[in-house]
Amino acid sequence: MVPLRPREKRPLIRWQPYQEKRPSRRQVETWFRQNPGANVGIVTGAVSGLVVLDIDPAHGGDESIQAFERRYGGIPNTVEARTGGGGRHLYFRHPGGLVPSKVGLAPGIDLRGDGGLVVAPPSIHPSGRHYEWKASRGPDEVTPAAMPAWLSELAAGEGEHKGHPLSHWRALVRGGVAEGERNNTLASLAGHLLWHGVDAQMALELLLCWNRVKCRPPLLDDEVAAVVQSIWRLHQRQQDAAGPDQGGFSPPKSAS
Repeated sequence: MVPLRPREKRPLIRWQPYQEKRPSRRQVETWFRQNPGANVGIVTGAVSGLVVLDIDPAHGGDESIQAFERRYGGIPNTVEARTGGGGRHLYFRHPGGLVPSKVGLAPGIDLRGDGGLVVAPPSIHPSGRHYEWKASRGPDEVTPAAMPAWLSELAAGEGEHKGHPLSHWRALVRGGVAEGERNNTLASLAGHLLWHGVDAQMALELLLCWNRVKCRPPLLDDEVAAVVQSIWRLHQRQQDAAGPDQGGFSPPKSAS
């Protein structure tokens, strides 16, 4: 759990270290005592043991979920939150290994896995509406269900789903993203570049340039570097079985 700016999705702290280690109870209490009006952010992935399916009806999310249910046999009963923007968050147990975050898993569907972040109840949306646990689906009433096997396969790009088509990545790079999606989109782009063999330092330089031109507004360079470093570490874990590390990568503390 990390504090977010009131009525926003932007963290109040440098949150990337907490993608790999949990804050202490005292740290969390101090953060929210100092910022009593802060929103609540949950870092997804192995560190929290959670994966979240982010459903946005305004962009076709309900139709995509219905298509998944018809094809794969439904969504298990699990923890569910109503977002302040009218969407839904479905919480599942992290299955272990690496579950990459994916923006645009399907129309109106994002997956928040390792390296991801979601806003949680009782946070307040910029519209003034609260994030709320769905009746009988709060964390005090049900436990997160196991991540469905079909969702794990989609996340890994297995089977007939080989990840996004080239047109998706071209449109993302050309169009850019607005506030609230910058970190997750940078994480997806970093993972895409690293998976295709782009050197980590080169990936950082490319994403620094993309962030400055296409993110609205741009993140600080150090924030971009921290995202790329985090995704590189996750990528490196996935490559460990293939052989020894082929060279370390430490993004500069202050990128220029």
